[in-house]
Amino acid sequence: MLTTLVLAAALAQPPKDAPPKDGVLAFAVRSGYFEKNTSGLAGNATYLWLPDRNAFEGVFALAPPLLNAPRKATPLPETAFDTDGMAVVIRRGPAVIDYKVQSVTKAGDTVTVRYTTTEAKGSGAATFASPLIVSVPRAGVNKVLFVENDKEVGSATTKPPIK
Repeated sequence: MLTTLVLAAALAQPPKDAPPKDGVLAFAVRSGYFEKNTSGLAGNATYLWLPDRNAFEGVFALAPPLLNAPRKATPLPETAFDTDGMAVVIRRGPAVIDYKVQSVTKAGDTVTVRYTTTEAKGSGAATFASPLIVSVPRAGVNKVLFVENDKEVGSATTKPPIK
């Protein structure tokens, strides 16, 4: 009987590449990256859905470690794009932006990333590009909505949709 229960539980598990069900998603915030000067992106803010490593590496590079850096980097593991995509916000301006992700949810083919921001004191003429990189399951995702400080501020789509 125990064998039957174990077998039934194993058969009830969805396949690893099955789209996640609607509701709250597991996510990981990645840090330690900077926007490349060659990314071709501009403006005060950019909202992206990066489904693979090539797309990601076209925009970001890992920052070299700094002596006495205030934060520890959380780079992408080698297998990051096996099942996940990256929901990305890049804010540009005279101050560094700190992000705190509140939740990541899925409804149909749309993922919503809710986060808050705080702005560090500006530093004169310098311009900063502050990225938020959130790793989320990519199966079945066609659109990502970004909700900053309780206001929808942008979206990104995948064409064609990822199966």
